Amino acid sequence: MYKHEIGTNAGRIWQALKETREITLQEIAEKLQLSTEDTALALGWLARENNIFIQKKDGVYWVSDEKEDIMFRFG
Repeated sequence: MYKHEIGTNAGRIWQALKETREITLQEIAEKLQLSTEDTALALGWLARENNIFIQKKDGVYWVSDEKEDIMFRFG
């Protein structure tokens, strides 16, 4: 896959996040009809630019367009 395609998919994901605010990696892939790999590459692009927040909840990756307030716990 070329950078242009990854960037295009990143833009599509960014627009979808403006509508949903928070969504799982699998849901965004299905919504945009992208493979899991293409979705992950585009999310990586957005994450590298600090445009999204990704967290894992109960084994599922969730993506949001804003960082949530998180209390860090140890143990």
